[in-house]
Amino acid sequence: MAFQIQPGHTYKLTNNKTRVVLNLSMADFKSVAGATWDGSDNQKWVAERARSGPQPGATRWVFRNVATGLYLGIDGPPKPAGFVVATRTETEWDVHLDRDDPSILRLLVPNGRLGIQLGDRGAAPAKLSDKEGEEQRWRFEEV
Repeated sequence: MAFQIQPGHTYKLTNNKTRVVLNLSMADFKSVAGATWDGSDNQKWVAERARSGPQPGATRWVFRNVATGLYLGIDGPPKPAGFVVATRTETEWDVHLDRDDPSILRLLVPNGRLGIQLGDRGAAPAKLSDKEGEEQRWRFEEV
C-alpha cells in the first residue's frame, strides 16, 4: 500500500539502508546527519504542505524540526554532495513514492534529480546526490 504523508503530523525519517534517522545537531542547530533513534525532539519532523502545491508525479512538502522549528533545507544552491542542513526559511521537497516499494519515499529537490541521502556509515552527514540508490530511500513513521 502506498504511504501518504499527512499534513501537520510528526514523523521520524529512517534511512532504509542504514536504519538510522535524520537527526538535527543540538550543538550547532544546523548540521543534519544520521543517528540512532532515541526519541528526542531533534529527530522528529513535522510535515507541512508546501505553498506551491502538488507537482506532477510528486507531492511537495516542507519539514519542520520539532525541537527548533527550523526547516530541513540545503546549504547553498542545490548541487551533488551539497549538505542538507536546518534553515530558518522553508525549503520545499518533492516527495516521490519509491518505484519498487510504495511504502518508501524519496525526497528530491523540486523539479530535479537531487535527493537526500546518507552515506554507508550511520552517522554520516545528510547530503544531496543524483544517484538513485538505497541511500535515498526513506521510511516515514509517525511519532
